[in-house]
Amino acid sequence: MTTAFSFIFPFLLMMALCQKVMMSCRKPPTGWIFTVILASFSALMVILPIAGLPVGRWLVSLYPNPSIPLTALLLAWVLKNAFQLNLLDTRALKTCWFFSILAGAALYPMALGAGPFDPYCAGWHFSWLFALLLSITFVLFFVKNRFSVVLLATILAFDLHLLESNNLWDYLVDPILVLVALAGLIVQVVTRHMAGITCGPGFLHHPIQRQPTLPRCGSADDSEKQGG
Repeated sequence: MTTAFSFIFPFLLMMALCQKVMMSCRKPPTGWIFTVILASFSALMVILPIAGLPVGRWLVSLYPNPSIPLTALLLAWVLKNAFQLNLLDTRALKTCWFFSILAGAALYPMALGAGPFDPYCAGWHFSWLFALLLSITFVLFFVKNRFSVVLLATILAFDLHLLESNNLWDYLVDPILVLVALAGLIVQVVTRHMAGITCGPGFLHHPIQRQPTLPRCGSADDSEKQGG
């Protein structure tokens, strides 16, 4: 099952690249016809053998453990381009970004010796990491955050040993996921900042100054009557 699942991420990556090429040619890759064509082409490219090894397995040899959240982000992007289906809404995407950045900040510096202990060891067996992940999943599910489904899929994938690794951390986060999360967060902050400059508070809340109303001058007959 691990070998079969290892083709999922390369297939989605190839599918996303094909969709990107079509969009660059100003041809939206939406609808069943384009999706079936691109999916068939992507599947053939992934299983195409090079030097006796399929292309998908070559990618696994270079990057063996793409995390489940990264695979979910790629799947959501492909489905949105294919069917205009938002698998992960804006709220779930933001949660994914913050979760990935925090997980990466907790794992990678300390795994390189920057902290008093190595948290990566907690991923080999049932530990505080699994309990914390399960608690976060329940909380997100209770508040109806779609990212809870991604975390639940991560737990199930770990239980089924779908990745090459047997460490829970590798199912949760990977370096590319952290970079994607940082890029998404930076783009959102810059977009909001540019929107604030374009329509700043001075533009939105500047009071409209009205010209004072001048008193109406009476007619010549009225002036003569007042004078008389």
